[in-house]
Amino acid sequence: MTVKRLLAVLGTFIIIIAGCSNSKDNDNSKQSSKSNNSDNPKTELKVSAAASLSDVSKALKKEFEKTHKNVNVTFNYGGSGALRQQIEKGAPTDVFMSANTKDVDMLKKHNQAHNTYKYAHNQLVLIGDKNSDQASVKDLKDNEKLAIGEVKTVPAGKYAKQYLDNQHLYSDVKDKIVYAKDVKQVLNYVEKGNTQMGFVYETDLYTNNERTDKVNEIKKADLKKPITYEAGATSDNKFAKEWIEFLKSKKAKDILKEYHFKV
Repeated sequence: MTVKRLLAVLGTFIIIIAGCSNSKDNDNSKQSSKSNNSDNPKTELKVSAAASLSDVSKALKKEFEKTHKNVNVTFNYGGSGALRQQIEKGAPTDVFMSANTKDVDMLKKHNQAHNTYKYAHNQLVLIGDKNSDQASVKDLKDNEKLAIGEVKTVPAGKYAKQYLDNQHLYSDVKDKIVYAKDVKQVLNYVEKGNTQMGFVYETDLYTNNERTDKVNEIKKADLKKPITYEAGATSDNKFAKEWIEFLKSKKAKDILKEYHFKV
């Protein structure tokens, strides 16, 4: 082999080696970048919230995350009593937003909730078919039904039972009652005609801040005590306390008012 040919072969070999080295450096750089991104993942804040909060909670999340860029708020919805039972059994939850005070107080009594705060009030209403002119549960016919939430696990169901008892109406309608897992299901039953009436919260009559035209509000159900919503931190996650503090802020209160809650 001539000297010129030998030098050409060596030059080609050096170029190949350099290319491999650059490729490895690039791969290492990419891996380092991925590692840096994964070093600071978002912290999840798990909130168990009453079904009647399914709309307003999304607006609250959006506002909270504006000032907490590294937090991702996620929700688990259901009846307040059912959610409380999940927490008692060890379900991973950082904040409990109840549609009453009883379930939060029960957790607090057993040291499973702290930093509690009464953040809103609501109104129970009787609804019916949008084309009906019925004015009371007394107007239900023999084959017609009344939907209410499960009394033991859904605060709205308990409030409805209290109202019917106070008005001496429960014995008249007890055989017509259909029980639902939460107020959203009650609303769905009436909208679809599965039941002719139902008790829901006034806030449930709004979706995306627009009042539904699928049902008719028959009357407001006056109770002896106001319906009070309470929240509490249920873990040591520092952002749980910050969420409770956020609920006390003017911004949070304005959002709750916008979605027709009273604060």
